[in-house]
Formats: sequence, C-alpha cells, structure tokens
Amino acid sequence: MKLLILGGTKFLGRHIAESAVNKGHEVTLFNRGQTNTSLFPDAEKLTGDRNGDLSALKNGTWDAVIDVSGYTPSQVRKTAELLRGRVNHYTLISTISVYEDYTNGPAVEGVTKLAELKEDTEEVNGATYGPLKQQCEEVVKEQYGDRSLIIRPGLIVGPHDPTDRFTYWVWRAQKGGEALAPGKPERKVQWIDVRDLSEWTIQMIENKKSGTFNAAGGDPLPTMEKYLETAKKVANSDVRYQWVSDEVLTEHEAGPFVEVPFWLPVSEHHPDGFLLADASKAISKGLTFRPLEETISDTLLWLNERKNHEWQAGLTEERERKLLNKN
Repeated sequence: MKLLILGGTKFLGRHIAESAVNKGHEVTLFNRGQTNTSLFPDAEKLTGDRNGDLSALKNGTWDAVIDVSGYTPSQVRKTAELLRGRVNHYTLISTISVYEDYTNGPAVEGVTKLAELKEDTEEVNGATYGPLKQQCEEVVKEQYGDRSLIIRPGLIVGPHDPTDRFTYWVWRAQKGGEALAPGKPERKVQWIDVRDLSEWTIQMIENKKSGTFNAAGGDPLPTMEKYLETAKKVANSDVRYQWVSDEVLTEHEAGPFVEVPFWLPVSEHHPDGFLLADASKAISKGLTFRPLEETISDTLLWLNERKNHEWQAGLTEERERKLLNKN
C-alpha cells in the first residue's frame, strides 16, 4: 500500500512509519523536516507545515493517510479537504481525552459523554486538548464517512516517549532508595505500548477498517503497585516505595500527571484516579498487548542511552523528599 503519514518522525508517528516500512508498504512522510531527518532514508519526504504551507500535498495519490499531527479542526479540515479524492482512507489518531465523564467506569465508544469546548478557540492546552480532538474527529467523519478510522489511544508509552510520564517511574525504580508512590496501591492504571498501537493501526488500515476505537490497555488492568513493583524487579533495584495519599498530595499542591505522573486525585469526575477506557471493541479487531515486563525493559534500555535529556515530567529530588516528609 501507498501510505501518507502526516508527521512520522517523533514518537507515535515514528513507530507507525517503522511498522509500515517493516510491513513492506511504500511510505511518504509530510512534516516540517526539523526532527530526526535521517530516519527512513527510503521513504519519500515532503516538507510543509500543517499551519501554513501545504503545497507539497497538492499532488500525489495514496491508498491511505495516517494523521498523527492534527490537533485542531482547522488543521485537519485543510488537509482532509486537500487530499479528498486522492486518498482512499483517512485514519486520525485521536485520544481518550475526548471523553468528559468517567463517573460510570471506563469510557465506552458511543456511550460515554464527549467533552465540549467551553469557548470558541483553537488554542491547545490542558482544558481544550480533548474537545479540540473531538472536533477533529467530526471533520474526518464528515469528509470521509465510512472510509474513516478514528483511534483513541490512552497514555502512549515506550521507547522515544517525549513526555517522560511512564519513563519517570522506570527511571525512579532504577535509581533506588526511598521513593514516593502516589495514591492507593490498588488503583488501576492503563496505557498502551507505542509499538502495539502502531502495529495494530497498520493492520486496521490494511484491512480497510472504519469506525471509532479506544486503544488503551487490556484486561485485567494492572494496579499502580503492580506497575511499580514490576519496574523494581526489571531494574533489579533496591527501591523502597512509600505510598502518599491523595489528600497529602493535594494539600501540598502536587501536580497531577506531570509532576506526579500516572496520578489524578480521586474526584467526582475521576473516581478511579486515572483516565480509563474500555478497549474491548479494539481487542475484538485484533489489538494485543505485550507483557508489562517487556515495555519496562525496553524503556529502561532506551532511557539509559539518552544524552543530555531535560525531563518533561516527574518529581525533582527535593520535591519528592519534601512530600515524603509531609506524609
């Protein structure tokens, strides 16, 4: 197949491109040409900008387009309209953040209420990210109908993850000593390894599937304790976890999901202390999940190879020590 990837050099896009190349597909990448330009030397590379110059996309035909870089409806509309008639299938990588209400358990496609924008804006921030992605979904469905595939991943983790949320806990386990563990040990957490997501996305496109699918974790979901203890085992570490309650973390203004990755304070809208989604529909279409040990081990190998990295998530040593002392 001839595949056009809008993005393709950072985290998810990089892995999707790799999965496509490994399956023998003919890959074209469209991006700004500023990141990891040496990747995929045999792929056709088109240079442009989702927010400006799309001229490189004015010619050419493809069997399918995979949009991993569309965050606002205007971005997605411009490319969807420009490519219409020259691509047979449009996949948009969305997010489970499109859901608004988690009070009734894991989010379900077509059942759980979707988030809505509170104001007329395309500025992407913590409050607008999900609602804007939901509008992007509507644009793709409007333009491509039953030739559209909407994939809503949960937290994407694994090698080359720029967010550091999963990676922080792997690194913290390896570091050893006394470590803060957030919330309750039995709290359920969920993610998807970027390679599982990428391989399944290509499989769905090969099979010309359409519809909307959550792609996040499996059954049973691990607990936070299982995650941290597995990281300790894989890292062969002496780390000692001290569990700090939601109340203490909230009282001392610990930052959910960024300063303290994989943690949300339990609330009316987030009774599980995490964003959970029902992935049974995707699983029925072939989505599988590699063992937790493998994801942690591969993430550990990758992070130990990084040079001069500035952490994007996680507690500083000083902040962790202060919170532990308040416990």
